[in-house]
Amino acid sequence: MARRVEQRSVNEVMRGRVIWLVLLMFCAMGIAACKGSKSSSVEGKLVDWNNKPVAGVKIMAMQQGQLIKGYERIEAVTGSKGFFTLKGLYPSSQYVLQPWSDKWTVRQGLRVKSALQGETVLLPNPMQIQKAYAKKDGRKVVDLATGATAAEHLFTVSADGVITDDQTGLAWVVGPDKDINYSQAEKWVAACKLAGGGWRMPMKKELRALYQDGVGERNMDPAFKTSGGWVWAEPRDSSSAWGFSFGSGVERWYRRDSSDNSRVFGVRSLSR
Repeated sequence: MARRVEQRSVNEVMRGRVIWLVLLMFCAMGIAACKGSKSSSVEGKLVDWNNKPVAGVKIMAMQQGQLIKGYERIEAVTGSKGFFTLKGLYPSSQYVLQPWSDKWTVRQGLRVKSALQGETVLLPNPMQIQKAYAKKDGRKVVDLATGATAAEHLFTVSADGVITDDQTGLAWVVGPDKDINYSQAEKWVAACKLAGGGWRMPMKKELRALYQDGVGERNMDPAFKTSGGWVWAEPRDSSSAWGFSFGSGVERWYRRDSSDNSRVFGVRSLSR
């Protein structure tokens, strides 16, 4: 009798475990089905600046505004012809689509609104990468597949900080990384005795030759370590002077007593 009771208890325990397992399976299926019913998709195509399809690139959809757990970031990879499908987006929600690569980065994103529940949004136009920059050095990328950058304008930096440009035959020195007006800039250059001195204020055209769109943080070679975006050049008249904006790539004149975001570089010929 004791053995029968014991066996029956074991059977009841086993049946209980089976029932719990079945219930757990149904719960998991229910949760998955629930999430699946609360989702939508976005389909599109990724192209480069020449409208050439970009394959093998990750597209990240990042939810904006109030984030909903499980829907914050959805990823997909472009196919051989640049097409991608982002599945599992929260319905009627704002997202920003961003291409991602381990070789380069972009400074743009596409804002989209996901479709209604169970539906798909088709992007009316291809998602275009206009510019990309190498992660290793910030140079402008010319081939997204390989991460190759444009032909480099190489500079060499000596131990004392003199920057040599063999392409133009000029040597450069970067002034103090602080706001400076034109009179202060002239005095600093005249007093600079680095590497034997002989430094002068640069010309507009010489500064323009340093401009490289998309290179580094300020469109100039990283050898020029400065946080400013404007560099003084030659005088314009008794109250104003020219300078070059590395933020916009254009030359402008300002009052000589202006100093906001202004810096000074010294320059001299290599053949001195």
